Amino acid sequence: MFSSPVFFMAFSSSRRGAAAALVAALALGGAPLALAKTPSAPAPVAAPAPAAAATQKTAAPMPVPAAAELEYEVSGKVSGFGYNATGKLYWQHDGHSYQAEQRIRAPIVGTRWQKSEGRIGAAFLQPLRFEDSSRKRRNMRFDLAAGTVTAVESGQTQPVRQGGQDRLSLYFQLAAAMAGDAALRQPGKRLPIWTVATNKQELWEFEVVSLAPVTLPAGQMPAIELRRLQRNAQDDQKAHIWLSPQTGYLPVRIHFEDDGDAVDLRLARYTPRPGR
Repeated sequence: MFSSPVFFMAFSSSRRGAAAALVAALALGGAPLALAKTPSAPAPVAAPAPAAAATQKTAAPMPVPAAAELEYEVSGKVSGFGYNATGKLYWQHDGHSYQAEQRIRAPIVGTRWQKSEGRIGAAFLQPLRFEDSSRKRRNMRFDLAAGTVTAVESGQTQPVRQGGQDRLSLYFQLAAAMAGDAALRQPGKRLPIWTVATNKQELWEFEVVSLAPVTLPAGQMPAIELRRLQRNAQDDQKAHIWLSPQTGYLPVRIHFEDDGDAVDLRLARYTPRPGR
């Protein structure tokens, strides 16, 4: 499925470990936006409101991006050493349920993938399953009726807020929100998304930085640049995402920096796919 990227850097065992950790982290959902070196304490979680949940079940599904496959050129550095990789993002749906998958192939460490499956609600995607090939401890199952999420490995269950997204579905939630509300596309506008992982839940807030063309391997595209705001006083990570109307606001570029390490995913090809 992937062509092997050109790569001439020889890694020591410690560099292999660093590269493996970075590749597992940079995968589109696990993410360039989630490379925390020191896990923070779980944020307080409010149980979903039953009345709102009932409305969500009966209302018509929200509009979502058309089914597509996106290919990325990936570059970055870890511990001062540069590397190149390839990535793919798959998005399929039938208007009522969705399947999403991302794959990253890098030298030395091979291919990593993440998957998210769920329903399409009136205002939010509703994840049911999240899986990570490299970090099984991240696998989760969501119970929409109970308003809970369970970590598959530990069996630990906790309440989850209505609208909560896993680290992959959040990209498609962002795309749907941008496509559905033109007012959100203006510089300075902010969009909060409650994100769910097995070890913590927290609010990620994205702010529109600018509306300007971005040059990519796929060519120049109009794009909305967003940055994730600082989550707490100790958060010095930098995360930026570019969404384009030409891809249904699916990400065309993702750039992440953390403690001298960096990763940059840039769209090389966008291919529309038939829906399920």
